[in-house]
Amino acid sequence: MNPVRAGVLAGLTVVTALAVAFAPIWIAVPFGLLLAFVLPGLALTEAVIRPGRRDLGVVERIVLVPSLSLAVLVLGGLALWSIGGNLNRTSWMLVCAVTTLAGVGVAFYRAQNIVPVLTGGPAEEPREKYRFTQERLVKDVLPLTLAVLLLGVAGVWSFADSVNTYDVRVTSLSAEAPGPVDAEGNRVVQVTADGLEVASGPYRMVLVGTTGQQLSKHDIAPDTDGDWTGRITVPSDQRVTVNLFRGAETEPFRTLIIAAVP
Repeated sequence: MNPVRAGVLAGLTVVTALAVAFAPIWIAVPFGLLLAFVLPGLALTEAVIRPGRRDLGVVERIVLVPSLSLAVLVLGGLALWSIGGNLNRTSWMLVCAVTTLAGVGVAFYRAQNIVPVLTGGPAEEPREKYRFTQERLVKDVLPLTLAVLLLGVAGVWSFADSVNTYDVRVTSLSAEAPGPVDAEGNRVVQVTADGLEVASGPYRMVLVGTTGQQLSKHDIAPDTDGDWTGRITVPSDQRVTVNLFRGAETEPFRTLIIAAVP
């Protein structure tokens, strides 16, 4: 790595680290992605590969950069966790920035300490310039295109799956604190069910006492938003299990426990 390239990469690393640490979120995010997924791998690639090496194709070099960057994140996170460090914005920034600067230093040192070997043979023939041949197409461009397509398909599938998951309604069954014990030894409890789907009904709520006997049964009619709220009466001296059933199902899909008065 020549001095100019090393200086540019080191300076860019410092700028991105400062942006991640102190800039507003809309600036910190793109600089953080650059610092996390590009710069460490770029510096480590230069540090690991022998200076002047020409046998690596375009695909190998492109894949090495994000792969080594991800390795830095994984290994750095494990190292921080093992010593009890906090995994936050600052710690991730330091891991990526320090690794990148160390890689730049190693790459620059190796480039400056190459010792040419004199064989006494004929002068080396000038290297052939890169030509877009069928062999290069198969070796470099085609695998890279397939990798991009694979990542694109995976990205589209992941986005679609996240949208479908987000649209799934989650049903919850909750209760407020029971009221005081009345003269008959009962308590009134307000129960709420959220996220019910009208098309999946009808719903029914069954109350079961401590010994397993059925205390009461209630039909649930949710509103247009899929919510229902009502009051139920439970014995104060029993641990009551509130089971919510959907349609003709015989197993409850939501259960709520109301403790007895000690």
